[in-house]
Amino acid sequence: MENDNVMLQEYLIHLLDGTIIRCCEDYETPNDKSIVTLIRKAEPTNVFSIGDPFSGYKYVPKSSILYIETGEIVEEDSMGRMLRKLDC
Repeated sequence: MENDNVMLQEYLIHLLDGTIIRCCEDYETPNDKSIVTLIRKAEPTNVFSIGDPFSGYKYVPKSSILYIETGEIVEEDSMGRMLRKLDC
């Protein structure tokens, strides 16, 4: 249902230069499709795009990622849900 609360798992991606990028995924994402698994299994030359169509994207080479920290579980608001659906 459209009014159901959607819970998101927050991640903090730490880069070699000290930059920290915050990103989220649906808490119910299967382990084999999670951000952590996709980054872990990627080739060293892969580049990830992180962001949304309104605030823009960051392009991050796997070789620049130092580590990934799990953050909080957050509730997605209706605007965030709409933006995520537009990004399909």
